[in-house]
Amino acid sequence: MSTAKELRQYCEQLRKERCEELKSVLSDFFESTFIAGHKPFRAVIGNKKCKSIPIYRCFLAVSEGKVLNYQIQWPNFSEDLLRKELENLGFVITANNLCISVPPYEKGAKLSFAQEWVRKINTSYSDYCAKEKKFAKMIYSEIISALCSTPTDCIITCDGYTIFKIPKFDYEISLKRSTFIRSLMRRDGIELYYNKEGKYQSIKVYDSQSIIN
Repeated sequence: MSTAKELRQYCEQLRKERCEELKSVLSDFFESTFIAGHKPFRAVIGNKKCKSIPIYRCFLAVSEGKVLNYQIQWPNFSEDLLRKELENLGFVITANNLCISVPPYEKGAKLSFAQEWVRKINTSYSDYCAKEKKFAKMIYSEIISALCSTPTDCIITCDGYTIFKIPKFDYEISLKRSTFIRSLMRRDGIELYYNKEGKYQSIKVYDSQSIIN
């Protein structure tokens, strides 16, 4: 027969297992939502763009005996213990609902579980942006070459700019890569021209004296 001591030991072991399960659940969430989704983690206290993450929206929750249809399920903690364990992992709960943020790094201090994930996420995002910027420059170079090869009967010379009446370049690219390409175009005084209905018409290349900064 089991003793009360053994029962308490069992309860304590179950709590430890669920704490490890919480780490695993959070790791899966950060991996799939931020790293696979190429998103930065900006919810760092002190950052200008810091906005707490409403993590409660992303997990299964139990309310009045009904399971709400979200994505991932928390370990079977009470809500107060869940908050406590999240805080133990280095998260700051900033609202009545489970909205999390993370304290900034302190020089010389060991990183918490939360801070380790912030570093991992933002390093991955920086690497992703660097690769996207590299490919954007390659595509942009191809666009410039194509413009230089445009038949002259498709080019209209205007006062302060030149219009290339050619089809819009149709590249299957990511939003981030597209953003970098538009930035390069703005830098060099090149823009897409649309009519009043928002339909693409042509490409406008400003003279060097007319480049819009």
